[in-house]
Amino acid sequence: MNCSSALYCWLRLVSLIVCLFVSRQAFANILDASWDWMISIEHHETRNSVYLPDEQDEQWQSVNALLDVELVYEQWLGVLALKGNDLYSSQSGVDRDSELIVRELFWQGAISLAGTDVDITLGKVRVDWGVGYGYRPLDIIKPYRRNPVGIQVEEGAGVAAASYFDANGEWTLIYADSSWTTQQGSELDQLNEQQGIGIRRYGLVGDSEWQGVVYYDNVRRGLVGGSWVTVLDDAWEFHTSATYQKEYFSFRVPDSLRESVISDKKDNGLQALAGLTWTSESGQSVILEYWYDSRSWDYGQWQQAYRNAEQIDASGLPAGLRHAYAQPLQHVNLVSHNVMFHWTLDPVAWQHWDWSRNVSWLQNVNPTFDVLFSPQDKGAIMTQWLGYSVLDTGDVQFDVEIAARFLTGDKQSVYRNLSDKRMILLNLKGRF
Repeated sequence: MNCSSALYCWLRLVSLIVCLFVSRQAFANILDASWDWMISIEHHETRNSVYLPDEQDEQWQSVNALLDVELVYEQWLGVLALKGNDLYSSQSGVDRDSELIVRELFWQGAISLAGTDVDITLGKVRVDWGVGYGYRPLDIIKPYRRNPVGIQVEEGAGVAAASYFDANGEWTLIYADSSWTTQQGSELDQLNEQQGIGIRRYGLVGDSEWQGVVYYDNVRRGLVGGSWVTVLDDAWEFHTSATYQKEYFSFRVPDSLRESVISDKKDNGLQALAGLTWTSESGQSVILEYWYDSRSWDYGQWQQAYRNAEQIDASGLPAGLRHAYAQPLQHVNLVSHNVMFHWTLDPVAWQHWDWSRNVSWLQNVNPTFDVLFSPQDKGAIMTQWLGYSVLDTGDVQFDVEIAARFLTGDKQSVYRNLSDKRMILLNLKGRF
């Protein structure tokens, strides 16, 4: 929702939701409401790159905010988000913007068919079938962005689903329309909006769970996938998943410097992930994952793109030809081969060491560290979060988080040539 006076719209919408919150006791018996909020104070530093030459080495600050409410009425559930973008920005010419987003709104109930109970879901809902931390190939209805440092609002898709449970697991028949979105995505996101139908089977065998999916839509023209998760012992877990799709949209490396990068329909897309999780009694947790995505440009294509962009700049050809090489940065995975290392420390871990056991404030500190590494071109994205729980009564929660993301690597690596150089954020968030 773009407003000529975005701040005025933001205040009006906030006041409306506050009024609803204040009066919620009057209808608490028929409507349950859970409120989440977040304020993100952000510092960005950019750089000039071969694909984005207009981005200069500069820095700016901004403030963004989010108010999120989950409403439950009988068999209905709705999740609404009020998002304020650039409520403050140190950049000149940046306008404030507000959006009211319906993240989810669906009905869920059960019907009896031939004496068998079948669960029905109708409406806009998130469908999360994927397993994995850094990437989840089985999020096939909509790919959800992983591990953001700031405010991010993920919307569901239009869904009609019927699920049946038997002694060995669950069967699901689903129809989905991924175009049910308020927020406008990239060109590639819009090309991949699909309507499809599929069947999913989920099973549990001992200490392992598995699932298989067959799906057909008007973009991929056929997809099969599956996953396997197993507990190896008290400390180790193994997970893997993969999908194959008949067709997909990507971008083509042009044959000539005078030709532009354009979107292209290709055949035989494969995504696969394998990972290990280790959890210690002291509260430490480590995840190591590798995944492959054939839809992304491979090492050779990115090297050719780098050379072409440099030659376009040196030859004096139109700058738009050079800018076009940034389009593949819209891919879900920017490179085809990816490795991720994740480490986190549960706050209970501080009780295991003598030096920290008696430091009371440490009991509320939760550090996390991620490294996403591109082994072919040696690019890296390093992210750290340091969270502190100020208040948690069960009904009311308030957390403070410092997050930082650094993008670096070899001079020709994809991550090194993103316009973002580093981001440092102070996130205030809570629930009431």
